[in-house]
Amino acid sequence: MSFSRASLAESSVAGFDDAGLLIESEVRTLADLYVARARRTPDAIACRYHDVLSGSWKDCSWRDLQHKAQCYIAGFRAAGLVAGERVAVQAQNGPRWLAIDWAAQTLGLVLVGLYNEDTPGNTAHLLDNSGAALALLRDADSWRQTKALRAFPLLRRVVLQQGDSQGLGDGFTAVSTLDEWLPQPAEEAGELPAIDADSLATIVYTSGSTGPSRGVMLSHRALLANVFACTRALTISSDDRYFSVLPMATLFERVAGAYGAVVAGATTVYARSAAQLGEDLFAGQPTLLIAVPRVYERLHAAVMAGLEQAPAHKRALFNLAIEAGWAARQWQGRRRLSLSSAIARRARDQFIARLGGRLRLAVSGGAPLAPEIARLFIGLGVPLLQGYGLTEAGPVVSVNRLDDNDPCSAGLPLDNVETRLSPDNELLVRSPSLMLGYWQDAEATADALDDAGWLHTGDKVSRLDAHRIYLIGRLKEIIVTSTGRKVSPSEIEQRLLGEPIVEQVMIVGEARPFLTALVVPNAEALAAMRARLGLAPGDDSPIARARLEAELLQRCLQRLASGDGNSLLRAVALVDGPWSVANGLQTPTLKLKRSCIARQHEPDIERLYAGHFLPAKTDCSCNAGV
Repeated sequence: MSFSRASLAESSVAGFDDAGLLIESEVRTLADLYVARARRTPDAIACRYHDVLSGSWKDCSWRDLQHKAQCYIAGFRAAGLVAGERVAVQAQNGPRWLAIDWAAQTLGLVLVGLYNEDTPGNTAHLLDNSGAALALLRDADSWRQTKALRAFPLLRRVVLQQGDSQGLGDGFTAVSTLDEWLPQPAEEAGELPAIDADSLATIVYTSGSTGPSRGVMLSHRALLANVFACTRALTISSDDRYFSVLPMATLFERVAGAYGAVVAGATTVYARSAAQLGEDLFAGQPTLLIAVPRVYERLHAAVMAGLEQAPAHKRALFNLAIEAGWAARQWQGRRRLSLSSAIARRARDQFIARLGGRLRLAVSGGAPLAPEIARLFIGLGVPLLQGYGLTEAGPVVSVNRLDDNDPCSAGLPLDNVETRLSPDNELLVRSPSLMLGYWQDAEATADALDDAGWLHTGDKVSRLDAHRIYLIGRLKEIIVTSTGRKVSPSEIEQRLLGEPIVEQVMIVGEARPFLTALVVPNAEALAAMRARLGLAPGDDSPIARARLEAELLQRCLQRLASGDGNSLLRAVALVDGPWSVANGLQTPTLKLKRSCIARQHEPDIERLYAGHFLPAKTDCSCNAGV
């Protein structure tokens, strides 16, 4: 039995304020959130997505989205799923993801997000560890590769969104295509299950950069507390158009983006891929962009690459425009550069036009943001707010504000978040958004959550200045050299990423006398460096490599001139790349799998430390990012 549209619409009693935002005290569950929005603005555009078959952009209203959710509700019920069972979803960002989530939350099912681009091994781990009863997978190849690794005795059904299901079932699991499985909802109303606000809504797995991913359990109440706090901090309204680029499997994307858009009645524009980021920004004309630093690094690199081709006087004027905007923002007019306002305005207009022309706010979280990236955006008139969070905290802990932005910090805590420091400067967090614990891991839960309700984040903070958070790295990520020097590798890496030739970088140095860097170069910048040094294309001789690495080292040292890393970085190695999710060297959230990278490039590391003592292990096991 499935639900009629009327039965879903009548299930919510949530109200709205004068601005059209949902009132937090009147929403109990995520299902309430969706239904109340569909009831309030059924014909407004919920999202815009690129349709592969037609090759065009299409709109989906809240009414359309509700109908799609009803279809999935009917499918889940026909599959015999009951409240508390896990449903795993591997799908491209778009209305399908939202409809599946809406349906799962309505029935009290626990959603487990799978990354659309992930290794079969990690997908298998998430399916197995969560005990998923049903999985909606990307295609037949994804299932073939995953099931070849292990059996899933609790997985009763797999639904393939693409490909043929013939011959893919086994004694444990029935396999069907989406068209075969997904029914149309009947008009007969079904009884909605009673969902408690403190019941489990989703299991979100950590990045797995230090080993197998852990499942973070989050309740409806915790997620809603974070959603509403984020919406208040970022002043999201129904006039906003949110640009979705991070995978929906990440909690950051769901809470700060998708659910926030539901609260405000904003429209979400779904990007196609990172490779088409520039095109989609231009076509989507968003007002709000929430992403990880890597997205802003790509945008920064594109701007810088275009600038390299411009005449010298235009490059100078562009850089002056950035400095003038930065000075005005930072010093509120107390320091002015002698630059025509018309020239500065032209540079800013051109930059904002590349981002769609309407962007009013950009937010970065997930990792430290390089200072030059913040300088570019802020200097050219786009407020870029750095924030901080972790999945266990629901996930957002802090963010800068439009009227109070310190780009060097991770911002002020949300209005329902408490913070304090431990004796070793670890950040502790307490809020209604904290996780229930780790799925089937009581020991890890006890380590993370103390008896007073404080979450031990594992992140090291230099200070809490009027509660503003200044992060310096992970406790477990601190490198201790053989001389006893302690260094945060992430801080150095972020500064080196500002060098155009540095596409990816990882600092090495645990138990060694000095720091070195493994660098995956930008191909075009490397070719330009070769030409400047008079080296033939493709010359990989030891002499050519030594000259390239010597030149790169000098550039890196210039980047680090004002910091402690300069005195410790002694050598760099150019290595093949990229480090990616596909080759197992990045997590799905684009964090470096440091130990895996170190093992792959062990010969390069040994070359960098030739003639010096090497510790027994060269896998950087003490320098594993979390």
